[in-house]
Amino acid sequence: MAEAINIKLSECIAPNFFPLLQDVLQHEHSRYILKGGRGSTKSSFIGGIAIPLLLVQNPNIHAECFRKVGNTIQTSIFPQVIWGIYQLGLNRLFKIPKNYSTPIEYIPTGQRIYFMGLDDPNKVKSIKVPFRYIGITWFEELDQFAGENELRKVTQSTKRGGDKFWDFRSFNPPISRNNWANELVQGYELKPRRNTLISHSSYLSVPKEWLGPEFFEEVEELKEKNPRAYEHEYMGIAVGTGG
Repeated sequence: MAEAINIKLSECIAPNFFPLLQDVLQHEHSRYILKGGRGSTKSSFIGGIAIPLLLVQNPNIHAECFRKVGNTIQTSIFPQVIWGIYQLGLNRLFKIPKNYSTPIEYIPTGQRIYFMGLDDPNKVKSIKVPFRYIGITWFEELDQFAGENELRKVTQSTKRGGDKFWDFRSFNPPISRNNWANELVQGYELKPRRNTLISHSSYLSVPKEWLGPEFFEEVEELKEKNPRAYEHEYMGIAVGTGG
């Protein structure tokens, strides 16, 4: 099975993410912040590749994937994880439900991938896993959450009963430098933490055939007409002054 997965990886991970995947699988850090522009495939990397592989590699953990608003999950992170399971050729080993209200289950061990909206952060306290603990959390569209305090309330509930944790956070940086998510990352960059790795990516690292010609036509048109918007939307740079 490992050989089959390795063959598939080059078909679903942009080359710049290979060192990051190695870092994740070896648990070199416990917090991973992935930021960047549209088409950078950072969310595909986390939800579709890293999380399924971590479950296969670590039989005692479960995963919990979050969006701020629950009704966005069905068309975003839920199909993202399913896509990766199929890309890795692991679909026969996972029980995949029709909607996100039922967790995805890794059949050999009973491990689960849960999905939850943080419309009400108190919901997290009711999470019960069948065995061991939640070792993986993923906060997609980080800037849409209320702030770091909201995320801390979640991890205080999930980070219990184990010794290895992976905390993924992904977002397209908002235009304002003063947005809390941008300031959070800037703080980590100014004072690096041993357990935190920050990755910045853009469409330029992704094979062109994955994105298609129309994507690049739109990119070049915006780059010519509005360079500032291009820098923000496709390069993932907070170009606003914060005013």
